[in-house]
Amino acid sequence: MEHQGGNLKRRVVHLIRDRLQPSEIYRLITSREAAYTPADQKANACRDRAFMAVDYTSSGRITEVTGGPVFYWDKQRKKSFKVPDKKHPGLWVENLHVSTERILVSNMETVKRSQKIIDRYGLQVTIRDPFAIPLIRGLYDNPFWDQLAPFGWLIYEYLVRYAPKTGKLFPFEDTRAYQIVREVTGNYPNWFRSQAEHFYGHFLLTDSVKLSKFLNVLDPKQVKHYIGYDWTAQLKDKSVSMNFDWIDPSIQQVKDRLGILVVE
Repeated sequence: MEHQGGNLKRRVVHLIRDRLQPSEIYRLITSREAAYTPADQKANACRDRAFMAVDYTSSGRITEVTGGPVFYWDKQRKKSFKVPDKKHPGLWVENLHVSTERILVSNMETVKRSQKIIDRYGLQVTIRDPFAIPLIRGLYDNPFWDQLAPFGWLIYEYLVRYAPKTGKLFPFEDTRAYQIVREVTGNYPNWFRSQAEHFYGHFLLTDSVKLSKFLNVLDPKQVKHYIGYDWTAQLKDKSVSMNFDWIDPSIQQVKDRLGILVVE
């Protein structure tokens, strides 16, 4: 399995070689835990898994998930600078709406928007359309959506056990989020996001216009490299093209940890 080293090229998306199935991504984020004090290990590991599950299923930048500094690009100096006393909020608990079938995410921010674009299209251009993370199999006609259900249960587990009732969903920002992804998966957030976009573009939203709408990208040409032909997606028996056997046992493991708790 690919692990990104310490050189500059680690950040270049087109150099990413391995394209993992969701089952492999899930194993990657659940097989290891970042180190905490014994008293905090269980809660923080649950939180970290939920963070990475949100990051993968949303295909979002970590700042969009956890919040962080606002930067602006100086054209003359060709460098980005932090805006004083201004931060992206990240997701809040209020952005997630849970039912028995799915977790609906609404009003998720898109962070890379220039003031010129905002002035032209309005503040709505900084907000993504609502999207749903399944908690059950068969929610969508396309069976490949079932691959995201175990990730939904990692998020639900955190919401039930450790998340705040209101306010900021994760109590850290982009720098700590970066460290968590690096320590647990051995890779970088851009690698994580690229894996998600590849899965969406090849199996879920295989049209550049739909994928760009999901990601809140204004120009569909910017995501065309994630749209590709995968012969396995066309097989009648989807279980031949991708591992589906992992889904139910992974969901059951989370349910077992939750005991008698069920989705309200």
